[in-house]
Amino acid sequence: MPSGSATPRVLVVDDDQRLADSLAVILNRNGFSTTAAYSGSEAIEAALKSPPDFILMDVMMNGIDGVDAAIAICEIIPQTRILLMSGAEEAIQRLEKGSCRGHFFELMMKPLAPASLLDKLRD
Repeated sequence: MPSGSATPRVLVVDDDQRLADSLAVILNRNGFSTTAAYSGSEAIEAALKSPPDFILMDVMMNGIDGVDAAIAICEIIPQTRILLMSGAEEAIQRLEKGSCRGHFFELMMKPLAPASLLDKLRD
């Protein structure tokens, strides 16, 4: 875990509000300070306002997708660790877009197992 704060801050981003809110509850109950955003543009705004230690973001979102939002955040707040998630095979093609621009993100496939997610965040 990043050592910048006693309670790691996580921003969960998904256009499925129920999923984002559910993940936030799970993380809050397991020692993280978690907030949710529901679009790529909201993620960028929230990250700039209060830089999180981690961002867990869906790849496939309307408007600014997760890869473009992750790239924008990395360029401004490079110390934030970003984990992308998706249930769509198309997400891999979108990740290639980021790697072509020099950004490499880890992808977790949906549905997420809470124990696996917690392990990733505690590494």
